[in-house]
Amino acid sequence: MNDERPKTAQGTDNAAPPPWARATLDDVSQVDFEEPVRQSVSAEATVLGYQYRELLGEPADPPETAHFRVYSMLAAVMGMQFKANEPNEPFAAMIVWADGRRSAIPSDFRGSVDVLADMAGRAQRPVLRARLADLCWLLDRKRGRLGIVAATAYVEIVSKIDSGALKLHFDKDEVGALRHEARDLLKRALFIGRGTGMDKMGPSEAQKLAIDLRKRSIDKRQPRAAQMFGRLDLHFAMSDAAQVGKDVETLITALPSETDDDMVVELWRLGAAAYHAAKLEDDKNRCRSTAAELLVKTAQRQPSAMLAAHILTEAIRELHGVPGGKDRRKELRHQLVDIQAGIADEMSPFAIPMNLEKLVEYVESQMRRPTLLDKLFVFAALSQSPDPAKLAADAERSIREHPLSSLFGASHHDREGKVVYRSTGANVGDSTNDSALRSQIARDEGLRRHITASAEIEVARRSIVTEHYLSEEIFAFLLEKSPFVPRGLVMTYSLGFTRFFHGDFISGLYILTPLLEASLRHVLKSHGHDVTKMDDATKTQEDRTISSLFEQMRDELDSIFGTAIVTDIENVFLKKPGPYIRHSIAHGLLQDSEPYSDDALYACWLIYQLCMLPLYPYRDDLTLPFDEADTLADGQE
Repeated sequence: MNDERPKTAQGTDNAAPPPWARATLDDVSQVDFEEPVRQSVSAEATVLGYQYRELLGEPADPPETAHFRVYSMLAAVMGMQFKANEPNEPFAAMIVWADGRRSAIPSDFRGSVDVLADMAGRAQRPVLRARLADLCWLLDRKRGRLGIVAATAYVEIVSKIDSGALKLHFDKDEVGALRHEARDLLKRALFIGRGTGMDKMGPSEAQKLAIDLRKRSIDKRQPRAAQMFGRLDLHFAMSDAAQVGKDVETLITALPSETDDDMVVELWRLGAAAYHAAKLEDDKNRCRSTAAELLVKTAQRQPSAMLAAHILTEAIRELHGVPGGKDRRKELRHQLVDIQAGIADEMSPFAIPMNLEKLVEYVESQMRRPTLLDKLFVFAALSQSPDPAKLAADAERSIREHPLSSLFGASHHDREGKVVYRSTGANVGDSTNDSALRSQIARDEGLRRHITASAEIEVARRSIVTEHYLSEEIFAFLLEKSPFVPRGLVMTYSLGFTRFFHGDFISGLYILTPLLEASLRHVLKSHGHDVTKMDDATKTQEDRTISSLFEQMRDELDSIFGTAIVTDIENVFLKKPGPYIRHSIAHGLLQDSEPYSDDALYACWLIYQLCMLPLYPYRDDLTLPFDEADTLADGQE
């Protein structure tokens, strides 16, 4: 299938750069770009951005002078939103208007990296130098030296905040750097260190400073700061985890009695996380039990039944897995839930160790391709949907070889204990029982998706984002040529895949899952099929849902996509027992952690594969904007 479409502005190579990306090296050589902020004592990039913006004014037809272009660029760069928790996409538009207009984003400056690098090398202000160098390294990972410059500048900013030389909003002299803004700057420096090497000067100094601030928060009895920097310490494994746990307990015992209970609970949880990292299970369980009991006392003081129930649920969850806590959990559960409360307590997790080293090595070798375009096509071809006839044959063989596995019926429960599916038992070795076959296929497919997601999809995804900066424009360039993607959903699909590749699986899953239904209808219509249904009573028409498409138009889907792909879609998105992702997304049934599951990763990848499959015959004719050969960032330009 092929679909010629006009390129969007985001997908063209010749699109004019935005006003804030027009400065040249010659402009920079003529302008003292630090002069407007030389006297500033602000530690915040956005404040410096405002100062540059004030110099521009708002004339109807701004003059195209060197000063205007340079200040426009710096106002935009410094004005981007800083997202410290996202290592692959730390900067974003500060404002997006309803008509689609927005402020600057990193990809706007792809053609200006040399200009930014020149200013980063000359900048004396650490706030300016950090943002410029970080943006250069983000856009061009070969400039490893600038990554180190950025990390070093972030450390300098935090040090100056601590000494009082630089100020933050609502600054308090007695707090210094024990604030979340300083924590975020150090976190960004440490994320950079993962790409350039933690032993380099900037990241190594960031580690020392983060550890020092964690210890100082303990000495000064600052529970919130101790929680922030303790989590940071554990996340990057900088200190001995057991010592972090001991320091947290020392702080808790020194806190005054009027300390907020929620804060104390978070400290106990931090202690449990530290002891877990140190593999001190007894200490971890003691911290969790203490946190749970404090939650129970807090719940008992609540005037609101809804709030008390929420807190009691947290207490029960905190006790899960703690040896000897079964009776206490039952006692609390009787206060909270109905007769189904005991179901979740009867379940227990189990693990099957698997060695996937060879498969991981093979995937890594497959990702050693010269261009991003090659890797994106390889990523789409990591796996193939299994033949449904083979799935059934394998399930029948498994039942015959392991007859006890299907002898008894089984009930499948959701996290609240409700039964969502029941499979009937089969006679010994009866491989013709449809319910037993369906349950066995679901188990087999769950294992296959686990291997595919953990050893192939995730390995390949990490390889791509480590070597390349992915933006929505790259995906839009490909997807606007894919007949699987409706014309009006190219940018929505692009956003979903961008978030997925950058590791924001929550956004990726919630964006992409509803789009699958739209694409299936789009493809069916393009093949001449009617995807609407008529209500005879009201004489109105409406589009079929994805469930209706599979129920009423299965043959049409099979003829277009093949039975393997259609069955794979059904098993992942629609069928019980199984992930049942489409229903869970539509009705808000997923918890925060579930988009990071193997099933969710496989679901996003499957949609990506469906988008890319029609492009394979034309891949030799495609050239991505900004695509280039791989070069690992090794700390040198």
